[in-house]
Amino acid sequence: MDLALSKVIELRECGFQFLHLRDEDGQLDRIMAFKQRRGYIDSILFWSETEARAGRLPAVRDSTRPAQAVWIYEGQLIEAVERLLNLPEPGARNAPTLMKRTASDLAVVTTLPFKLNLPPGAIA
Repeated sequence: MDLALSKVIELRECGFQFLHLRDEDGQLDRIMAFKQRRGYIDSILFWSETEARAGRLPAVRDSTRPAQAVWIYEGQLIEAVERLLNLPEPGARNAPTLMKRTASDLAVVTTLPFKLNLPPGAIA
């Protein structure tokens, strides 16, 4: 637990913001951390020390289509944080750029605990 907690603290120290996502009964269900980086959003969603999902998604996307990630990892929290923090900076020579998999649960807008009601054609 101490190592997992230190990894969550490392995310915070690297500038990630956090959302505590609750289930329909108001109980904490999972935690999301995210950070915008040069046209992409790095995010991680975790339920426990053993269950996490991290990814890098374009910051701007077509909202009529499911969000797709250029990089995604599923596994233990410690490994997910390490891999996410070790990704090359967007735009770097080895940075991932090709869309790989649908990752709607990692898109911050689809995970927010409230709904945005906008008129047709509005930009959020």
